[in-house]
Amino acid sequence: MATNEESHTVREFEAKFRVSSTFELPEIAGIVPRVAAIDAPSHVTMNAVYYDTPDLRMAREGVTLRRRSGGKDAGWHLKLPVLAHTVPDGTGVRDEIQLPDSHDIPDELARLVTVWVRIGSLEPVATLASDRTTLVLRAADGSALAELVDDAVSVEGGAHNQARFRELEVEDLGGGEEVVAQVAAVLRDAGAVGGQFVPKVVRALGPQATAPGDPPPPLPVGPKDPVHDVVAATLRSYTRLLMSYDVAVRRGLDDAVHQMRVASRRLRSALRSFAPLVDAEWAEDLGAELHWLAGVLGTARDSEVLRDRMLVAAGELPPPARPDAVAAKLADICGKRHQSALEELAVALRSDRYLALLQRLVDGATYPRTTDAARHPSGAVLKTAIRANWASMRKRADPVTRHRRRPPTASDYHRVRIAAKRLRYLCDAAVPALGTKARKLSAQAARVQDVLGEHHDAVVAGEFITEVAAQPRVGNLAFGLGLLYAREQSKARAATHAFAEIWPDVIRAKRRRWLAG
Repeated sequence: MATNEESHTVREFEAKFRVSSTFELPEIAGIVPRVAAIDAPSHVTMNAVYYDTPDLRMAREGVTLRRRSGGKDAGWHLKLPVLAHTVPDGTGVRDEIQLPDSHDIPDELARLVTVWVRIGSLEPVATLASDRTTLVLRAADGSALAELVDDAVSVEGGAHNQARFRELEVEDLGGGEEVVAQVAAVLRDAGAVGGQFVPKVVRALGPQATAPGDPPPPLPVGPKDPVHDVVAATLRSYTRLLMSYDVAVRRGLDDAVHQMRVASRRLRSALRSFAPLVDAEWAEDLGAELHWLAGVLGTARDSEVLRDRMLVAAGELPPPARPDAVAAKLADICGKRHQSALEELAVALRSDRYLALLQRLVDGATYPRTTDAARHPSGAVLKTAIRANWASMRKRADPVTRHRRRPPTASDYHRVRIAAKRLRYLCDAAVPALGTKARKLSAQAARVQDVLGEHHDAVVAGEFITEVAAQPRVGNLAFGLGLLYAREQSKARAATHAFAEIWPDVIRAKRRRWLAG
């Protein structure tokens, strides 16, 4: 699902500054310690047509799609903020995906912005003409450290707040974040205004481009606020998380499938946990679609986990078990399954069903369909819900902690794990309103989830090994597969013992005494 071979991705670390038309660049060489020389300025005129939905959904998230003419990188550019790396003072990180020029928007880029466009359409929203002056800052050995760009920008057509403006950018070319920060400090001292890492088109389009995204980010909530606000905050938080990982999945980034699956599961769990507070038919229909999505993501994620687990385990086999041959066999089978699952996921993400789900999530997170019960203070309502989820986990744990009639099965342990996961998700949703106590209870549920997650993975791995061993022409791999199976069985038993050890501590009465208040 990664981008095609024609595309080129560049990670930009840069600082942006607003300056007046009369601003004069300060001395940088010799002032910034590593900058020994600056190349003669180069000049170029560029035109860029920016595309977005009519209501500027992409601009409101700091995402830009443009077709540029002029300059060394003419063609299509999609810029995506890398939020985990954004830092203050107008400095930030973006991934820029570049494609050669074409008349129409490249399909690859159109797919990457699906999560914002959804069932809408892309159209030109602004045309910017830039007179660019570029200065390359160099070290004493001649190596490039950073690039200082001075853009005089004109907005062509449309009724925008700023018809003309000037902007400076300092971009890393090899000197690292330290050089960018030092140059930025010199520019600020000279009067350049930083603190806003926003694309040029956002400045050009005015207030609408800086409005909250869809859905809006979650707002702070307290125990006295109506629980409706907690429902809204939870749905907004996880919908936005799912949307961010949609793009990462389409780009083939590490761990993206896993995180998108977690977001879909958290959304579905929230709808179930908040059942008395939301419209039943709406929540049931939305939950069913989230279940479908989580299933498609789960197939891809589970095949990935199984592949990685099997290859590590095979590498630990002793020489008589033919570890290389066993690893090759398992890699072939797991690889085919994983590729098939990714292809199925790609089809799902292009489907009308998924687009409709995205739109329903955005609408539902923006305006949750809550009942009159959601008007009550969140503190009391959430405590009641957590108590109910806690009781459900305790009840599901009875068959594996009391052993009344029969030995516990793998399914028994799996049901406890699912209940612990739901409790954890609910506690996480309640943290903004209930604070540290909810966070601590979530940590206890996570202990159960982690231990029984290892049990589940070992059971699934054992079933897979049994399936492989039953295939024809396994021959001299049988010994190695048998060892792998025995080791997975041992890991499953160890996980049940670990669960038995932590369970009495998890359910200590003091951990949930606060729920009675």
